[in-house]
Amino acid sequence: MHAGIDIGTTHISAMVVDVNGKRLISSQSFDNRRIASSYPLMYEQDPVAIEKTVRHIIDTLPGPIDSITLTGQVHGITYYDAQNEAVSGHATWLDRRSEMLYKGRVIEELFQQEYGTRLPAGYAFLTHYANTLLDLVPSRAVGFCGILEYITGRLVGCPLSASEASCLSPMGLFDPVSKSFDRGVVDALLGSSLSTVREPSQPFAIAGMTGEGIPVLYPVGDNQAGFFGLVKEDAGATMVSIGTSGQISYLSDSTEVAEGMELRNLLDAGYIHVGATLTSGKAYENLKSFFESVYTGLTGQSLASEQVFDMMKKAADDDVSQEKITCRPLFAGTRADSTVKGSYGNITLNNFTMAQMVNATVDGIIQELRAFISGESISELVATGSAVRKNHLFRRSMERLFGTEVYVSDIDDGAAFGAALIGAIATGAVPRKDKDAIIELFRSVSK
Repeated sequence: MHAGIDIGTTHISAMVVDVNGKRLISSQSFDNRRIASSYPLMYEQDPVAIEKTVRHIIDTLPGPIDSITLTGQVHGITYYDAQNEAVSGHATWLDRRSEMLYKGRVIEELFQQEYGTRLPAGYAFLTHYANTLLDLVPSRAVGFCGILEYITGRLVGCPLSASEASCLSPMGLFDPVSKSFDRGVVDALLGSSLSTVREPSQPFAIAGMTGEGIPVLYPVGDNQAGFFGLVKEDAGATMVSIGTSGQISYLSDSTEVAEGMELRNLLDAGYIHVGATLTSGKAYENLKSFFESVYTGLTGQSLASEQVFDMMKKAADDDVSQEKITCRPLFAGTRADSTVKGSYGNITLNNFTMAQMVNATVDGIIQELRAFISGESISELVATGSAVRKNHLFRRSMERLFGTEVYVSDIDDGAAFGAALIGAIATGAVPRKDKDAIIELFRSVSK
């Protein structure tokens, strides 16, 4: 049996794939909490607590376990000392310290001016640059890495000298085509004080063994692990993930991506073109909160969230209006421009209703994702995320706006499943050519 452990931003969980019995076994999910930080824009978690949770999950998994592969959040940064122990909190991809001012200038702007390249907030090298200016680099630090590399190194007993490209690229300053860092910028940024740059590992490579002799693979980013585990490897295969934020991933051999998209390595299967939005599920939840506040203001009573969500779905299903409200759900801006605002439009005297607001928001969320690959031919569309499984409005909107059938996975944690499947392939339990046949067992067609 093969375990995939997902260190997410909000939860840590695992999935065990029983190759012989064709079974999936999910672990208990544990909270991954934010910890107190020095500045409000920081978003840190406790790497020691994360390691403790991961070890507890491993200890309680049904055995025997034949491999362990970590997946989960990327971009972030954890400093470690000469004993490979964390000496800082883990600054996640949600960390915004690079938006702080230093001597009257925004740190992100200073980075771009000094090194001639722009990195989004939350990327490891930019966060490290902010730490150097803010005097936040721990004095005992000998290097830094992502949380997946740190925990994997702890499991195998030494820091990793390599990592999968899906974990290296989100640090920033990495070219997914040549699979190499911009050493000029990296060397200037780090100097000789920190050992940080890792070489890319081969796909499906084993990083080491646990004390009990279980093979541990180099970690894989959650986007790639989820895509690998849920989507067949046909050109044009597409995965849409709707959580708090949204993401669309499109399989291609091309290294040229549309504006606003990012090129990412997908193990040995080529590239995925990835577009990300900031407020997919959050936009829908925000509309729910608006309706909730109106109800409370009118009645003085409160409703449970699920009751409001049910009201929204029923209203949307009953909508017969021909005059459609439009929605641009950019309520937290975009990755390229955080100052952009969301809006509702085409409102008339006849269509300003709950039903129209709900349908407009759902369509706006899907349209924002669809726009990343407009004009591209889609061979299949796989949808993931609790919003898709629990809310037929999202599935209906996807089928209409993408013009194709939507497959919804039965698997709650596609990233953990994909990670476990990667481990099974790496150890020879599953032939690489049989991967698509295995994921077919765990699919269901959206109804």
